Amino acid sequence: MNWRSFQQLQKVVEIGDSFISYIDEGKGPPVVLIHGIPMWGYLWHQQIPALAETHRVLVPDLLGFGFSDKRDCFDRSISRQAEVIDQWMNALDIDQAVIVAHDIGGGVALRLATLFPHRVSKLCLLNTVCYDSWPIELMLQAGHPETKRKMSASTATNVLSHALKQGFSHSPDASVMEGLLAPYRTEVGKLSLIRNASALNTNLTTEITSRLPEIRVPALILWGEDDKFQLLKYGERLAWDIPSASLIRIENARHFVMLDQPDQVSRHLVDFLATPSESPRLEASPNGPSATVKR
Repeated sequence: MNWRSFQQLQKVVEIGDSFISYIDEGKGPPVVLIHGIPMWGYLWHQQIPALAETHRVLVPDLLGFGFSDKRDCFDRSISRQAEVIDQWMNALDIDQAVIVAHDIGGGVALRLATLFPHRVSKLCLLNTVCYDSWPIELMLQAGHPETKRKMSASTATNVLSHALKQGFSHSPDASVMEGLLAPYRTEVGKLSLIRNASALNTNLTTEITSRLPEIRVPALILWGEDDKFQLLKYGERLAWDIPSASLIRIENARHFVMLDQPDQVSRHLVDFLATPSESPRLEASPNGPSATVKR
C-alpha cells in the first residue's frame, strides 16, 4: 500500500483542543500499533493486514506526527503522548488493548504499562527507547531551533532521509521512504518535526525504570539485532527487568525492524496475539540478562 492510500483510510477524533488521525481496520480484540520519531502510522503498513485478520488494529499518528495535529502550540513529550493515547482509547470506548510500539512509541508504551496499566493487556516492544538510550545525536541536531531557520522543508527531509538509511539493514524502497517522510515535507510539517525532536527527554524513561518490574502482563521484545540507534543491550536489559518478558533477536535487521523483516515481524506478532495470557519468562542468569526466548 502506498502512503496516499494509507492516509485516505485514516479517521480523525478530537482530543481536547487537538485531534488524532488513526487507522481502524479489522474486527476482534483491539491491538494498538504506536510509531516512533520521525515516523507516523504508515510505518506499520506491512503488518496491518495480517493482524487485522483476527484483531481490530488501531494505528494512531502521535500528536505532532503524521496527519495528526501539527500546530506549534502543545506538549509533544512521551509523557503527554501517553496521556493522549489514554484519552484517545477512551474516546473510542476501548478499555484495554494489546500495545505494540517502536522507538519513542515504546517509551510511550512503557509509560502506559507502568502509569496506565489498566490500558495494557499485552505489551510488545520493538527497538524501543528506554533507560538513557536516547535521544540519539541525529534527533538532538534535528531538534535545535536553528534548524527551522537554516533548512527548508525539502532540504531537511532530504538530509533526514539520508541519515535514516543507517536504520535499515538494506537500502529501503524509495517509495516507502518517501511515504515515511511525506507529512514533514511542508514548512508546517518541518517545524512540527523539529518541535517533536526538541521534546525528547531521557528523564521520562529513567524515572520509570524502577517500575518496570511491576509490569506483569505478557510481554514480548522484538529487536533488530544490528540496530545502530538503539543497541541490542537495551532490549536485553528490558527482558531482564520486565518479569513477564521474552526477547527475540531478529537477524539481518536494524532499527526499522518491521520494514527490514516484515514477514518475520508479522509472524511473531500474530503468534504473540494468539498466545494465552500466561506470560513467558526469562530465567535468571548469573551473567546478567539473557537473550534466550523462554516458551
